[in-house]
Amino acid sequence: MSRDDRLKRFVQGSLRAEKARRGLTFEQLSRALAEQGIRQSATNLSTKVGRGDMSARLFLALMKVLGCQRIDLRELDIRQAGTPPRK
Repeated sequence: MSRDDRLKRFVQGSLRAEKARRGLTFEQLSRALAEQGIRQSATNLSTKVGRGDMSARLFLALMKVLGCQRIDLRELDIRQAGTPPRK
């Protein structure tokens, strides 16, 4: 899997997990973002989360409105394919 695919899966998985943990819909997320001055339709959010492809600004805003206080990056592997892990 490419580094880009791993990053997209991390974004996608993080958002899906936090959304599910709180039982929120994309419509509710859209409204919460709007309260912060960020306009994203529920459909647009669903598409972006489904692809795992969005700006860092939107990812962080979503995590904030989801109530996430920390993002655990320990499991995120950003090495180039074939690069051995650091010891």
